Amino acid sequence: MQKYECVFILRADLPEDEMRRRVERVGAIVAERGGKVTLEDHWGVRKLAYEIEKQNKGDYMLMRFESEGSAVAEVDKFLRLDDQVMRHLVVVDEEWEERNRAAMAKRRQQAADEEISDNQE
Repeated sequence: MQKYECVFILRADLPEDEMRRRVERVGAIVAERGGKVTLEDHWGVRKLAYEIEKQNKGDYMLMRFESEGSAVAEVDKFLRLDDQVMRHLVVVDEEWEERNRAAMAKRRQQAADEEISDNQE
């Protein structure tokens, strides 16, 4: 079983129960294929970096789940065919937190090294 991360953006003017229905449907698709949802994080309405379908804002949802690849194909199909979903992305989440922690430690070390070299000049 693989770990996956899914982010999708709905139209901002939809009621929250519409987001809930889509989250439940994605969870049901994953569960039907023997997987489980490990995280649901509703980010809320945010300004888009660029206009999508003449919309400036979108309602963001992040989901992490463990499942087989067949569930990912079904989730992708469901989100692609839903006309209220403006964008979506499903990616393999290979220990994201560990990679992120290591990257942040490296950046902090580089910043500290740069500060030391700037002070020596």
